[in-house]
Amino acid sequence: MIDPKLYYLLINLGCISIPLIFSFHPWLKFYRNWKALFAGIIAMMLIFIPWDIYFTKIGVWGFNDEYISGIYLFNLPIEEWLFFICIPYACLFTYHCAKFFTKGKKLPDILHLIAWITAIICGLTAILHHDKLYTFFAHFFCCILLLYHLIIRKSNYLKLFMLTFLVLLLPFVISNGFLTGVHFWEYPFINTDVENITEKIVWYNNTENLGIRIFTMPLDDISYGLTMLLLVTTVYETFIEQN
Repeated sequence: MIDPKLYYLLINLGCISIPLIFSFHPWLKFYRNWKALFAGIIAMMLIFIPWDIYFTKIGVWGFNDEYISGIYLFNLPIEEWLFFICIPYACLFTYHCAKFFTKGKKLPDILHLIAWITAIICGLTAILHHDKLYTFFAHFFCCILLLYHLIIRKSNYLKLFMLTFLVLLLPFVISNGFLTGVHFWEYPFINTDVENITEKIVWYNNTENLGIRIFTMPLDDISYGLTMLLLVTTVYETFIEQN
């Protein structure tokens, strides 16, 4: 029987374990890009950790003591700090693999269109729900970062990032599902009965989000996750270009 206090830790380790092992694959050699990766992770954490600390302090979200070790750093469980390392690591490894296997291939223009549509939807959502803290900031930052890449930076890797993010949506929903409802699969795919979700490792104040869940994961988490991963990827690619 697994101690419930290890649940969050085990989710982090489960997400990073296979990518970490295959980082040393002789074809992929992802370990050679660790400096770029950790530059991206550190840059992202400088923004997302203070955001996390503040939102935890004011009760936008929080953590269930039954499912964490009880070790805290700046009011955040140590598992939450690991989340911002393990998840980006796993996702950037996937991005690296996608780059390896699509090298020399033209990616479809629809990926660019998806980025535009996502930016527009996020912008409108932020405007329409400006009174909900999580919804507003998650969608506002996602919109701004996408528009930066689409209009200003005109990144040649944005299509690859969008492809990678689409591939990662399923494992993203599963990992976040475990965090927001240990038995997430027992709930409807589109779930609006958010107050009846039980066994939450991470809980949310539902007055500060859209109140719509994919199983148990807040819909807002998609924009939050896209922003987090695109920020890491931006610094990662910049580091590689300059070195």
